[in-house]
Amino acid sequence: MKLLKLKNISIFLLLVVIGGIIYFNTLQTRHKELIKSKIYYTLGLVDPNWNKELSDNSVTFTTPTFVISNIYKSMEGPKSDTYMAIDDTKEELLYLTSFKTNAFSADERRRMPNDFVCHTNFEYRDGEHYNRWNFTERINQTYPRITSISNGIEAFELPEGFGFPVFSNERILLNAQALNHNITDSTFNVKHKINIGFTKHKDQPLIPLQPKTIYMMFPFDIENPFVGPTDDLPNACVPVETKNHTYYDDKGNPLSGHWIFAPGKHSYRFDATKQLGIKDSIRLHQVTSHLHPFAERLKLVDKTTQEVIYDCISENFNNKIGLKNTPTFTSKKGVWLYDSHDYEMTLEVNNTSSKNQEMMASMAIFYYDEGMEQKIKNYKPISQ
Repeated sequence: MKLLKLKNISIFLLLVVIGGIIYFNTLQTRHKELIKSKIYYTLGLVDPNWNKELSDNSVTFTTPTFVISNIYKSMEGPKSDTYMAIDDTKEELLYLTSFKTNAFSADERRRMPNDFVCHTNFEYRDGEHYNRWNFTERINQTYPRITSISNGIEAFELPEGFGFPVFSNERILLNAQALNHNITDSTFNVKHKINIGFTKHKDQPLIPLQPKTIYMMFPFDIENPFVGPTDDLPNACVPVETKNHTYYDDKGNPLSGHWIFAPGKHSYRFDATKQLGIKDSIRLHQVTSHLHPFAERLKLVDKTTQEVIYDCISENFNNKIGLKNTPTFTSKKGVWLYDSHDYEMTLEVNNTSSKNQEMMASMAIFYYDEGMEQKIKNYKPISQ
């Protein structure tokens, strides 16, 4: 009887394992990596911890180890996120002024190519952030992303004299993801070192900037999402998937901000007026793009005046897949945008490969924050 029971348990466990393997192989790469990373970290096979090094004017966060064992297009690789404060031992007003991510070997001794950096997202918790200023009317009004840096643009600085205000003990969300477009013959480990530069209010009050992200998105048929353009939806895209990066217009129609494009040259246009949500006017001081390989040119255009506000001509590598350089826009003087004008994002891509590729196109912008400047003028530091 005991042998029969043991045999039945063994068969059941074998079926569970086989079923798990079959299920795992049906998953998309990004979901497989989530499971694999969980196993690596739980079993202690690689370093699962985020670490922090604080200096007088910057902080460096180091990610857990990312195991690179496959080709990972944008948004597919191992990733990790955490909420961390710059200095939770005190409450001090700071202005974030620069953002940088570099890839390193797992022992943190050797710089690796930034080919292994997909993106780093920096976000504030809008409830915590605005409650501290009694600015509750801003809560839940916009997605709380400070900025994003990605392959091709791993570092940038805000204009001199400007910054994004946070408190030293305020929690910031860091989201880091690895990338690998080219290496297929080895498995290796990397970490990301994420550096945020800041200026202390007590040393030099800066002009506050407010962040916002605008992004291209296109319709698709929710019933048949992967068919592409049709007579009813001539502007339809083929979404990478329908769970993530899916949004809805005012009529409830689905839109995708992550789509597939075929080999060859393609052009896209998107009306960004509503996303900008300008009331009266804003003064734009910084723009950083998030693009995927094979993107060649992303522009922000004032359709009313035909003025090109930001012209991002990206440089792709010639001998491998990846973005070599994606220029930012930075201006101390600033550029005025108006609520009476219409604004458009345009994108040109050239898929020089023989396979379908994936694309996203967004702009993380910073503009003058008059409301926050008034709050800061009335700010009284807590005695430490």
